[in-house]
Amino acid sequence: MKSKKIKVVSLLSLILVAIFICIYFIVKVDVTNYSISDEKVPQQFNNFKIVQLSDFHSKRYKDTTNIIINKIEKINPDIIVMTGDMINWDIENIDEIQSLIKSLIANYHIYYINGNHEELAERLKSNEYENFINDIKSLGVSVLKNNYIELIRDEESINLYEIDIPLDEETGLYITEEELDDNYINDTLAEVDKDKFNILLAHNPLFIEEYSDWGADLVLAGHMHGGIIRIPIIGIGVASPEKDYFPKYDAGEFKVGNTTMIVNRGIGTSSSGLRVFNKPEISGITLKSK
Repeated sequence: MKSKKIKVVSLLSLILVAIFICIYFIVKVDVTNYSISDEKVPQQFNNFKIVQLSDFHSKRYKDTTNIIINKIEKINPDIIVMTGDMINWDIENIDEIQSLIKSLIANYHIYYINGNHEELAERLKSNEYENFINDIKSLGVSVLKNNYIELIRDEESINLYEIDIPLDEETGLYITEEELDDNYINDTLAEVDKDKFNILLAHNPLFIEEYSDWGADLVLAGHMHGGIIRIPIIGIGVASPEKDYFPKYDAGEFKVGNTTMIVNRGIGTSSSGLRVFNKPEISGITLKSK
């Protein structure tokens, strides 16, 4: 009798594992939805939809470009933000990201920011980087770099900021929290109006405490690739582009003080070429006025 129960449990376990694997490989792109409710969101921006894309790394991942476009069309966002590393530093094989942008800009306004790969490209491939940026600007993409714009509806507005975190000259990796000047963000960005709802686009999520101290209400970040390898079921990321393990801000929603941060898992792969149990992700953020 006991042996029979063990066999039944084992069979059910195998069936559940098989179902999980089938679902995982059938669904090529995740859409993760977030609702951000804040009393500083004007009524005119209630149900304002933002789609976040990140870490495309120049080329598509497993033929997902058209899937991404179709999923975004179903969301029908008010704006799209691309939060860095949409290209690789060498700016090669960029036809796919250019195709994605051309397809989306026809229907949606796009805001594009630097990641560490864009920063490296700006330093090491300055002409190619400038050509790429000018090309997407000519299509109508707004490129934010250590500045901000007001998004206005019926004389009410929210602010959309961007910050570049410096890279280490020798390694090309981001500098650490200890190396970042205490006044860097305040000195780099315009003084924040804390009566307004302020969104900060920041590729690197590791400086969330500094972003919060500055006055960000919502931070949209990427960079961590969801931990590159994610442990199934419990959803924990194993590694990060910062060469450490089990990163604290691997993916999802985090809260520090009055600041909410959403870390997108990205679309492409890191330099290792790995994505294991870690599907490409579109983040859909809906603002709610209290």
